[in-house]
Amino acid sequence: MVFFASLLVLGIGAGRAGIATAYVDPQARIQAQDEAVYGSTSRGMAERGDWLTPRFLGRYALYKPPALYWLSAASVKAFGWHTLSLRLPSIVAGAATATLTFCWLSMTESLAGALTGALLLLSSHMFFVLSRVGLTDALLTFEMTLAMFALARDPQLVSRIGLWICGCASGAAVMTKGLAGLLPLLTLALFCLLSRERPGWARLAQAAAITAAVALPWHLWQLYQHPRWFWAEYVLTEHLAWGLGPPSQQTEEMHALYYLKRLVAVDPVLLAWALVGIARVRPRLLIAWIVVILAAVLAFQYRNASYLMPVFPALAMLAAQAVPLADARGSVLVLALALFAGKAMAGHEPWGIPFAPESVNPSHAALDAYAALHRGNTLILVEADDQFYSADLDLPHVRYVDLDPATERRKFPLDFEYLGVTVTAEQFARLNELLPVFEQRLREWNLDSSEPIATVIVARSAEEIATLIHSHPEADFYAPADWAPRDGGVHEVWERGRRVFLLSRVMSRRMVVKGP
Repeated sequence: MVFFASLLVLGIGAGRAGIATAYVDPQARIQAQDEAVYGSTSRGMAERGDWLTPRFLGRYALYKPPALYWLSAASVKAFGWHTLSLRLPSIVAGAATATLTFCWLSMTESLAGALTGALLLLSSHMFFVLSRVGLTDALLTFEMTLAMFALARDPQLVSRIGLWICGCASGAAVMTKGLAGLLPLLTLALFCLLSRERPGWARLAQAAAITAAVALPWHLWQLYQHPRWFWAEYVLTEHLAWGLGPPSQQTEEMHALYYLKRLVAVDPVLLAWALVGIARVRPRLLIAWIVVILAAVLAFQYRNASYLMPVFPALAMLAAQAVPLADARGSVLVLALALFAGKAMAGHEPWGIPFAPESVNPSHAALDAYAALHRGNTLILVEADDQFYSADLDLPHVRYVDLDPATERRKFPLDFEYLGVTVTAEQFARLNELLPVFEQRLREWNLDSSEPIATVIVARSAEEIATLIHSHPEADFYAPADWAPRDGGVHEVWERGRRVFLLSRVMSRRMVVKGP
């Protein structure tokens, strides 16, 4: 009953919001751009049938293991391509996490106390939002909670069932978010140091071995099949370059202050009661859980508020043990009404529950209308504001033009400029000449395809963009209205608010001829 009630709460209106319109940082209003990236990868996996090696816009996408892609692709295969099917794995994972929270508390608390913990978790803004989008955070949080639940039921991991659940959940977590999936094992190790009724180090080693048995096959396969790409992107770029010294930050706040402000902003009531719970109960496992999560997000140098997601079940369980009404008859109903009615009325405040879409991207409707034309031309988006939503649509080929006057940019171990995935406007003007060079470089990296070449075009001035548009009459463009040339000969202008489509007058063979 708790699971299906949680599924209902998290599922209401979850398919109405556009892809990548939820806020992963509700305070800074930063949208979930990765949802569009993961959605495109999952859709491509479902359509191509290549379940082992994820791709994005034609190139290998080895920055994350494929657990979420597998689940989302399976959902797309089963229910068709739409927003709700893409988000279904996260919704189910969120409901399962709330159910585990209830089951955990029911071992020591009353029924009212257990329900209170589940309600506190479901009504937490960040948990609610991230359980309704196609990101890895809800799945990772469920896997973390499952591993900790097995440990809570059997603190010494004497039972083989508990040991295997803990190890398999940790392995699945690694398959969801790479090194972040080691958080359950790190929590288990810290719990060994803090608790008297701790599992032996031999049990910890066995759990680690089970984790490796689950996670290593895919990693070893990629290292064998795509050694240069996997090492450069997954290891050196994703975990080291971004973890030790990210090239840019979303905000300029101090690292610890950034996360403290988000914890206070998204649910001050939950945080306050959790602190009371720590002082009153001092549960070693929950404390170890919280310490490991906070230490991990502080150690990883790139800041993202969604990294706090796995800490919320622990906070909810601590708070439930401290709320004074938890043992009173009827308190759960009162608490539910207070939480959901009050927070739903808060709308888009950082601590509110947004059943309605958090934001609306006007480019989504414009791109949907363009996709409905079924044109066969390449679409080039100039200074795109769609959060990669265009990559999720049924379009033959998309490219992105960025305006960047800088002459030098930071080099990553996976050098997209060398591979030709990112080119300058000058290189794009002579792409036919450079194409064999880029194709050869991609083959050296075991990617025998020209599809990802010139996915991103970097222009140093508006004049270069204007020249690019004028010199490519065979392509369609989507650009800010004030940048669009009005020569009337090369492209047909289709006004869409503050942006315009420049539709090529050159008919593609795959085009279905329909007027805009």
